Amino acid sequence: MKTWGVLITLALSALLTACLPVANLQMAEPVDGQQIVVGLTGVTALSSDSPGVGAMPYLAYAWGNGNTEFSISTQIGLRGGVKQKVADGFSVAGGLTLPWLVFTDGTTGLPFTADVALLVDVAPGVTVAGRGMYVYMPDLASTWLGGASLLYRQEPWMFEGGFLVGQDGSPLLSLSAAYGF
Repeated sequence: MKTWGVLITLALSALLTACLPVANLQMAEPVDGQQIVVGLTGVTALSSDSPGVGAMPYLAYAWGNGNTEFSISTQIGLRGGVKQKVADGFSVAGGLTLPWLVFTDGTTGLPFTADVALLVDVAPGVTVAGRGMYVYMPDLASTWLGGASLLYRQEPWMFEGGFLVGQDGSPLLSLSAAYGF
């Protein structure tokens, strides 16, 4: 029984110290007022070394005035972000994600992910997002990721498909469904 407890603790620690925001689940237009989004993301890593499949919950709260939006979201890590409208149907966004749990066992710093995105409404209820990320994990490595996602919104539901590719070329595919209110 102790072995299972140690394995579960290690697995949860690895999961909770990751800080990669996979789902975007944002339209190009900043919110005018407040919005809460609750969803689920399925993820598959297409790597020949260690392919894997998993699911992660998504929770976000956003507030804004229709031109500027601020948000707090969580998908493993806690992300704070801002989105600025540049033109009708076009925005830029950025954020910083920190892990929920950080085990400081002589590490040289705090793990984080910094991300930027360009969001464009290509049709009513359809947004394309191009994203770039820098991931820093102390004592392990840091890496750059790039990707894109396609979001379809039919009030109050949102559906998103996307991918992220790291410097090693291994893609991470995601499918998300969420409810916004």
